[in-house]
Amino acid sequence: MISKVAAAVLLLAIASEAKPCFGRCGGRPPPPCGLPPFLEELPSDAQAKINEIWKDYKEGDKCYEEQGLTREIIDALPKDVRKSIHKRPPLPFLRGLPKDVLAKFDAIFKDKSIPFSQKPEKIDALAEQLLTGDNLKKFQEFKEKKEKEDKEYKEKEAKLSPAAKEAHEKLDALSKQKFAILEELDEDVKDELFDLWKSRPHGPPRHH
Repeated sequence: MISKVAAAVLLLAIASEAKPCFGRCGGRPPPPCGLPPFLEELPSDAQAKINEIWKDYKEGDKCYEEQGLTREIIDALPKDVRKSIHKRPPLPFLRGLPKDVLAKFDAIFKDKSIPFSQKPEKIDALAEQLLTGDNLKKFQEFKEKKEKEDKEYKEKEAKLSPAAKEAHEKLDALSKQKFAILEELDEDVKDELFDLWKSRPHGPPRHH
């Protein structure tokens, strides 16, 4: 079974990739650099624009500008299109699965009676139980990748100076508080807030 720390990173990654919030969901990490995994779900004109944004990107480079421009394309889509994207899990190991299987994963994400700390292990157990073949292979690859990233993150975190560590802990606490507030809001209220944030001169606030 996956370690608790790595599992938490896994769940956060799943949550962040399942909804293309691009760093504005209060506590969720920004998405990885590169074309969004839900690209094929978008209208053809939006796909073309996003492909153009990322055509010169090289792996390993910073991608703040590309992410910001991609976010603007997504924000400009009609609300019904954005909501349909949000409902479709884009992760590779969930693609092609029957609706009843996807519903079981979705139920864990949405079940507020399950403590957040317990969800990673439940997701891991469900994946090991239900996934087979290529889906199981992709899940294991995804899990290993997140475990590696978590290890690298912890190593960098351990090397922070005292001042940087104190600031990091304060900012992390604020991000968790914002995440908790947003999670309790209705979707219509979230839409109102996101519409307000994206009208700011420098776009919606980002959380790293």
